[in-house]
Amino acid sequence: MNAPAKWVVLTWRLPSASSTPRVTTWRTLQRMGAVLLTPGAAVVPYSDDLLEQTEWLAERIVESGGDAWVLPVSDLRERDEAEIRERVRSARDQEYDALRTKAGGPLTNRRVVALEHGYRSVVARDHFHASGRGRARRAIDRARAKRRG
Repeated sequence: MNAPAKWVVLTWRLPSASSTPRVTTWRTLQRMGAVLLTPGAAVVPYSDDLLEQTEWLAERIVESGGDAWVLPVSDLRERDEAEIRERVRSARDQEYDALRTKAGGPLTNRRVVALEHGYRSVVARDHFHASGRGRARRAIDRARAKRRG
């Protein structure tokens, strides 16, 4: 019996005729919190939800005239797993830092709501609990309190 999957790898090839499918693919992968391994391969941690999203993206790639394969992976080299985790954490920390910076500036109620939305979006792809999450949460909470006060 195979070990349960820990990762989902998407490999793809798109025709060069149009950049739209490439941009759509890249933006979808970013929203998922994927790590780009090569220009035609990305990885996300395994979950039923991420597997479903990856399969949906593969279907869109094929519909665009490309080829795509979704590969559940049960094991990667320890060094590779550590690098993927670090790349995900680093990317999320950059996003949390940007939210903290925005929270420190002058804010309208609408901007505070946008910060909350942005925070939830980053948390959704923070698969490995980046260290900046708590600092971003506190900065947004302070910004909201200032708006009320």
